[in-house]
Amino acid sequence: MLGATLLLTRILDATEFGQFRVGSSFAILMIPFLALGGERLLSRLVQSNNNNENAIASVIVTVASVVILGLVLLAAAYPVLSDILFAGQIPPSVYYICISLIPVTIAYNLANTLWRHLGSSSKAQVHLNFTQRLIRAPMLITLATAWPSAISASLAMLAAQTLSLFQARRYLSRFPLRSVGSISSAFRTHFRELGLIGIPVAIMAAIDRLDVLLINAVMGVEVAGEYDLIYLLSLTAMFPAMAMSKTSEPFLFGLRDEAARVDRLKQLQTRTFLMSCLAVAGIGLSAPILQKFLGNAGPDFASAALVLAAGLAFSSVHGPVIEYLQINGKTRISLGFVVAFLIVFLIMKYLAAENGSLILVAALAGFFYFTMRLAMSIYIYKSDGITMATPSTIALSFAGYAAVIMFVWRDWA
Repeated sequence: MLGATLLLTRILDATEFGQFRVGSSFAILMIPFLALGGERLLSRLVQSNNNNENAIASVIVTVASVVILGLVLLAAAYPVLSDILFAGQIPPSVYYICISLIPVTIAYNLANTLWRHLGSSSKAQVHLNFTQRLIRAPMLITLATAWPSAISASLAMLAAQTLSLFQARRYLSRFPLRSVGSISSAFRTHFRELGLIGIPVAIMAAIDRLDVLLINAVMGVEVAGEYDLIYLLSLTAMFPAMAMSKTSEPFLFGLRDEAARVDRLKQLQTRTFLMSCLAVAGIGLSAPILQKFLGNAGPDFASAALVLAAGLAFSSVHGPVIEYLQINGKTRISLGFVVAFLIVFLIMKYLAAENGSLILVAALAGFFYFTMRLAMSIYIYKSDGITMATPSTIALSFAGYAAVIMFVWRDWA
């Protein structure tokens, strides 16, 4: 998918590309807020409630109700959002296509979560990280080439996600929603818990999208499109950790009582972290080349991509700390960490954007992840007596991150 997005910069002009990515970013920003903690709550129910079909169906109905209500409000709010959030730069056609992606994506994510727990975890992960991207990339390039516009790119994303949902639909359809009974009763039962679980997840998932919207408002839609590319490239350094966090979810519940599981998780985390380090090296080598190839990359592209990738990759050394806290009933703790760090860093990134420094925005974005995950890992060690990383890998993460910052600072200064 990253490759298709990079090619898209050669097909669309900077404004059309920026509109497509800002519209998509807004939709991605809204997805976790409307899905709330649906995926995590389903994961907990499957692990701790012996696959209670009625409870699972009730959660699905509650999430669907929130999504429908939210979609109606978003559709009505475009005139206000266009002036306040998009600075009049996102046309209504692109906006409405992008928000149509929200319910389809949420339904797919719920289906894939159930697939991981009730079917094959490895096959579900392959479909999430590979198969659906293999569907999306050619559709995106083909339609954008035939009709170069933000509208065609947005339509391609919607069509591809719909096809992915169709392929995973059987894991949702096995839970009959008519067995739930009263929707209002299901809503009252699950909404509070969904909110407690989902708000930290939503904030974490929304951070990079908030950065894109912030840059769009302060630095313009073209720079926002460039930053979105920087983030997509940097995110490849987190792919090993993201795959591990999904795969390890079924084993995090009650982890502190299983020393053997902790040791296995540390071994897996070490291998995952080393793969992330290799990814950072790859980004450091490839970003300067991509900077020359891309149609909308400015002079700060390579340095910004490297410093953000380093923050993401080296923060992953601590393992799935957010998932651990949420699955083990410590949602308020994770929420407190996320909100506190988000407020501080969002203010700093706004000041950096006002100063016109894309590298500083990217550096702060990476440092946010690094410091927050470190703080969470310290809390888990103090409260539960476990750590999901070895001392040597933690030391390597500090040394590697410091080396990258010094390298980028030398060139920037």
